[in-house]
Amino acid sequence: MKKIFLVIIIIAIAIFAIFYFVKTGKNEQAEIVENGIEDINEEKNNEKITDEFIQCLAEAGVIIYGSKTCPACDSLVQEYGDYEKIKPIYLDCSGITSEEEAKRCLEEIKTGYIPEVQIKGNLFEDWGSPEALAEITGCKL
Repeated sequence: MKKIFLVIIIIAIAIFAIFYFVKTGKNEQAEIVENGIEDINEEKNNEKITDEFIQCLAEAGVIIYGSKTCPACDSLVQEYGDYEKIKPIYLDCSGITSEEEAKRCLEEIKTGYIPEVQIKGNLFEDWGSPEALAEITGCKL
């Protein structure tokens, strides 16, 4: 009787271990697929951001105040591609790029926090994603 009980326990542990490892492996694969999809979506989004779109935002009076040392600012910049692409509408308030930009930020920023988005000097209180700015300015993505 003890042998049967021991065999049942060993089988139960084996089934549990197999189920656990198989399930964990599937979750890791699902996470990789999800992350891959996010990366693909981000790449497609960055392809939509054209120089014409950035120029249209600049003509609409959009300015994004940020800093190369600010993680939130970097996240916002990445939605546009990179710092070089967003340069016509981005003001680096860290002073890394130029001292003049840093002084301008001190004079123009309304909230004291970055990233801050303004349109023609008016505070845009939403996240300055390309989609949000396209909607409010009428610029085509």
